[in-house]
Amino acid sequence: MHEGQHGTATQHRPAIGKGRLHFLDQFRGFALLGLPFVNVLALWLIATPETAADFWLQRGLNFFVEARFYTIFTFLFGLGFYMFLSRSAATDGRPRLRLYIRRLVILVLIGVIHQLYQSGEALFYYAIVGLLAIPFYGAPRKVNLGIGLAGFTVAAVMGFKLLTIPFLILLGLAAGQYRLLDAIHNGFRLRSLRMIWVLSLLGTIIVIATMWRVAPSEPMPSFLFEVEGVPPSPAMEAAFTLAHIGVATGPLVSVFYLSSLLMLERTRLGAKMLYPLQAYGRMALTNYIGQTVFLVGIQRLILTTSPTTYVVSTLVSLGIVVFQIIASNLWMRWYQYGPLEWLWRCGTYWTIVPIRKKTGVL
Repeated sequence: MHEGQHGTATQHRPAIGKGRLHFLDQFRGFALLGLPFVNVLALWLIATPETAADFWLQRGLNFFVEARFYTIFTFLFGLGFYMFLSRSAATDGRPRLRLYIRRLVILVLIGVIHQLYQSGEALFYYAIVGLLAIPFYGAPRKVNLGIGLAGFTVAAVMGFKLLTIPFLILLGLAAGQYRLLDAIHNGFRLRSLRMIWVLSLLGTIIVIATMWRVAPSEPMPSFLFEVEGVPPSPAMEAAFTLAHIGVATGPLVSVFYLSSLLMLERTRLGAKMLYPLQAYGRMALTNYIGQTVFLVGIQRLILTTSPTTYVVSTLVSLGIVVFQIIASNLWMRWYQYGPLEWLWRCGTYWTIVPIRKKTGVL
């Protein structure tokens, strides 16, 4: 077999059989951890920080959370795109596109409904990009990687967060074609993993140091906006610059986070600490929608139009995450899928899929 033919065969080989990839569930669970802390800023009326606690929470969110966890979530959607089609092709050698299209059409509908309550939600865009990206599944992996890197670079330079979504998804697809899942599943060589971790750590330190220099000494507005014909204030201009840097450097910091998880998972204590994220990640759709339900419900029933603080929004987001992790682990002891995951699966296969487990184990 020629080298080109071998590469094509390799990139379409099913992703590690049909077994559950627990590290992928952990990655999804980890990505979910950071989302409510950022999404709450768009759903609630947050006052400009007036206390030291609010000031440092705002700065911490800008440095370590904003555009970090969504980058992981989006990249993993691209990996999931590759996994679904490659595994569906394992039976007769051809990907089951009808199932995949039906799956994404359902996700479009979920996203449309979700956008009524969370205008910054991502599911609608994921589904549309996923449909448009179907032809790229058959493209050479070098092409997908090149387009993904070039496109993300352009979007990052522009500072257009929404425009990064298709290219992050394409990079996730390319990562699947390059057998990244196999490499993680079979265990990265510790030396290689340490090298990735050290380099991404150094890059993250440089990024945070740069953001620290750019950030103003005074608190920044919690909501970014521009008035036509009126120059932005220094604090607002600094906030836009921080957001721009955050979008551009999101993948670098995300690599540091994920490589840290892989390093931690290799230790006995670390594996125990990360274990609860598996169930949390397996119910990613339910928990993502659930975060919006909690945040919107609290805003409409308790806060109404009253402004609140970063301390309150952070504590509430932390409470939601802790509750969801506990609830997910209890649910997954007895059920195979989360509630929305089960409905999504039934719609995809157009049949009632059994949801109860035979035994109460995760």
